[in-house]
Amino acid sequence: MLSIMNNFIINFCLLFTTITLLFLPFRNQPRVTPNASLATRLILGVVAGAIAVLLMFNSIQIDVARIDLRIIPVVIATFFGGLPSALITGIMIIGTRFLITPIDQIEGAILASVIISLFILTIGIARKFLRMTLASFELMTGIGILYSLPAIYALTNSWGTFFKVSIAYIFFNLLAALVTFRLLTELRRHFENIQYQQKLAMTDALTGLANRRRLDDSLSLVGSDDNGYSLILIDIDFFKHVNDTYGHDAGDDVLRQLGTTLASIVRPDDLVGRYGGEEFLIILPNTSLKDAKKISELARTTVARNLFPTAHVPDLQITISLGIAHSGGSHTSLEALQQADKALYASKEHGRNQSTIYTKQLEFRQA
Repeated sequence: MLSIMNNFIINFCLLFTTITLLFLPFRNQPRVTPNASLATRLILGVVAGAIAVLLMFNSIQIDVARIDLRIIPVVIATFFGGLPSALITGIMIIGTRFLITPIDQIEGAILASVIISLFILTIGIARKFLRMTLASFELMTGIGILYSLPAIYALTNSWGTFFKVSIAYIFFNLLAALVTFRLLTELRRHFENIQYQQKLAMTDALTGLANRRRLDDSLSLVGSDDNGYSLILIDIDFFKHVNDTYGHDAGDDVLRQLGTTLASIVRPDDLVGRYGGEEFLIILPNTSLKDAKKISELARTTVARNLFPTAHVPDLQITISLGIAHSGGSHTSLEALQQADKALYASKEHGRNQSTIYTKQLEFRQA
């Protein structure tokens, strides 16, 4: 009995080590549920299957039976990924069971395969009616234990052996289910905290848009495809007057509302952010100058016809000046940004409330 307990402890430690390591790739992914994408759920099934296979290679051989904690990865796959995840895990378990079973013990592999198949089918159906709670996780584990005990009895040679194995099997599987659920919950909480901190580091606190750091990172990564990319640099006209006349709180209100306005007009793949002070930048992937000009004019006219109410000025109106540049006229994203800045300067110089496309002529005029 002591030897069986020791072997289960080894299996127990292996389970949690592999969970911790193999679930690390999910740290930047949304929470995995049965409603997640099929690709994510299939990956979860492979990860859970890999954990089960490692457990099986360290299983306890008692008569014809091979005892381990493999039902826990099956429960993980089904609980978080639903039936598709569980099927992948089950296929990996059945394949491994036949691989490591000698020919003279093949009846054990067949029986174990039938049991795991019935187990997956049962909890796959039950999962639709269960909530994501510890009680549900333990219930699914309990179903696995109930399916496994008759198979263990059939594959052991005596009641005494079956009794000793069953006590250890039930205890360690229920304990493993408890600790596994807590571990996965804490890992998910930790991963979400990391994602939140990463989002904060890339978000402007005032407007909720991308901040300078994220914009700079995106500029360094934006690629040149058939149409290249375009940049629109935006500045609020006479913003200092707003701050000086109505106060900085009013200025903050204007910045927040302008951020919301710009975010509402860009396309899903575009990135809009606060580049600094009253300057905003829109990165337009796969966008020609012609299309960038349309978006720029849409932004300008939308801002010009809308009110930007503050606590003390309900009818405040503002205008913006915009500079447009395209990757086709530059060698680097920094050059494209500098060209957008020159075009913005030209918009201000020629009366503001307008958008200007960068051209070579601007270099000579500003020189």
